[in-house]
Amino acid sequence: MSRKNYDNKESRGFFKFIGNDKKEYKLTLKEKLFCEKYLEIKGNGTEAAFDVYKCKNMQTASAISYEYLGKPQIIAYIDLKLEECGFSDENVKKQHLFTLNQFADLAAKNKAIDMFYKLKGQYAAEKVDLEFDHENFTNEELIQEIKRRERLKT
Repeated sequence: MSRKNYDNKESRGFFKFIGNDKKEYKLTLKEKLFCEKYLEIKGNGTEAAFDVYKCKNMQTASAISYEYLGKPQIIAYIDLKLEECGFSDENVKKQHLFTLNQFADLAAKNKAIDMFYKLKGQYAAEKVDLEFDHENFTNEELIQEIKRRERLKT
């Protein structure tokens, strides 16, 4: 744990920390344990809640997980822990660049190139066929159809 990211005050049942966004957050010790279990079992919130809260069934665990994974302090702590493990935007970009530049796995390379072009918006917009038989429409239907198809183009 780096000192710059954690205040690490575990008094009165709370854990305080500074998130990647430089804001101070506070978790209960159970919430902290939930986050650590969530990361330990590779992102299964239901199982993490089931273990930490000793739930009687998976539906209850799922509800707890859903609630917790919507809390900003939970997400901030998980993001912080992921970054400590090297899972950051910068590292993902480096790994993507490595995949783009390698020649051993061409399928992975092609997928990385495809992903790069999608992220950069380099693909042409999807073509929408706007032709229709206008003789079978009333004037009002024709106006509505033209408006609908105009919305599809944007």
